[in-house]
Amino acid sequence: MKPEEIRVLLVDDEVTFLEMMRETLATRGCLATTTCNAQQASRRLESAYFDVVVLDVRMPGMDGVEFLRKLAEERPTLQVIMLTGHATVSMAVEAMKLGAFDFLLKPVEVDELTRTIRRASEHGSLKRKNIALEKELSRTKGSGKIIGESSAIRKIHEFIETAVASDLPVLITGETGTGKELVAQAIHAQSPRSDHPMVVVDGSILREELLASELFGHEKGAFTGAVSKKAGLFEVADRGTLFLDEIGEISLPNQSSLLRVIESGTFRAVGSLKEVKTDVRIIAATNKDVSTAVAKGDFRNDLFYRLKGLTVHLPALRERTQDIPLLAEHFLRVRNVRAARSVRLTKDASNALTKYHWPGNVRELLYVIELAALLAEADGEIKLRHLPEEIRNEKPLTASVASSYLPEPIKQCLETKPTMSEFNDCCERFYIKHLLAELSNKSKVAKLLDISPSTLYTKLHRLKLD
Repeated sequence: MKPEEIRVLLVDDEVTFLEMMRETLATRGCLATTTCNAQQASRRLESAYFDVVVLDVRMPGMDGVEFLRKLAEERPTLQVIMLTGHATVSMAVEAMKLGAFDFLLKPVEVDELTRTIRRASEHGSLKRKNIALEKELSRTKGSGKIIGESSAIRKIHEFIETAVASDLPVLITGETGTGKELVAQAIHAQSPRSDHPMVVVDGSILREELLASELFGHEKGAFTGAVSKKAGLFEVADRGTLFLDEIGEISLPNQSSLLRVIESGTFRAVGSLKEVKTDVRIIAATNKDVSTAVAKGDFRNDLFYRLKGLTVHLPALRERTQDIPLLAEHFLRVRNVRAARSVRLTKDASNALTKYHWPGNVRELLYVIELAALLAEADGEIKLRHLPEEIRNEKPLTASVASSYLPEPIKQCLETKPTMSEFNDCCERFYIKHLLAELSNKSKVAKLLDISPSTLYTKLHRLKLD
């Protein structure tokens, strides 16, 4: 199947109409599958993905409207075009309320149907991208660029070019904070799959049974709490990329399921015995030494061998020190634009950043620049005194920072050994509180943060600042 073909499921009890439409649509970039009733269509939908369903209203057994209601509940991203030769206004209104993309009258012109199918396919693709985007909004930090001029970074760019030319699975290794997701995004963005979503799954935050449900979906009643059928992320990422972060944390049973998907291109939803085809590229990442995990029996060697054909190791920031000033300046520019400020980095501060060994890698550098820029706003430049004591004195960074330069709320937060999410909330709470005190106007604060007033009020409630 060509990547640009639209997969259409035609459901109609008129066999002649089905055959004519299947052949005609094939000449117009649509790969059509035909079924004569809702029961046959259900079986087709359980074993393959379709972009659009063209559904007749009047059929024996379950009629089109009833089947549309079922599809709207079970497959919310699937686009349905209704056809009928006996339309009424009430029927059309009901179909549109149930989520039909359009309602066409028979006999339908082929050109009109083709245009509608294309628009429906584009709408469905946009819905899937929006789902993927919503999952990523809370994860996005800084910029999507891979910054650096070191030989290590040049090798990363060369690897990306190689990976883009293939559709094989990819394994990205490296310490936490080195930018593994950024590399995955670059591979996806430059690949033929870029018009479809890249969906991110963090294997370290989901229990075994929840991860399987998240990836593959589940049937109603598959486990306690499964009150309805759910589509998995393999469906959301269809024709796109699935980025499995921290794959080393995934249980052996789920590793087996992933291996099955890679080898056969099929999977089973939790609680289902039926195989479903999928067209997804897998990019995996881990901060673990996978070969050691394989030797210990914590990681399947056959999965490792399937992934390692395209493997890249991201260097720690301390291994590419010439990139530190470039990264710092980049993060500062992004922060200045976002905060509508003009803060620069002094040479002394830049030298101190370059000498530091950065155990938290690029992610730590980003947070240090964000906080230093906030503290340096009055001076207009980041000086040595705005940097953490560990960096000024070249001491190892500890989990708890008791340096006198830190505001008390952030100092107290760090003393609790917070997670990255908790630390982000702490900094966000301090910054918003600082702006509220300075501006005394929530609308101005929202404008400065480049968010809507409603988003600000949501943040104030979440951060307990309301």
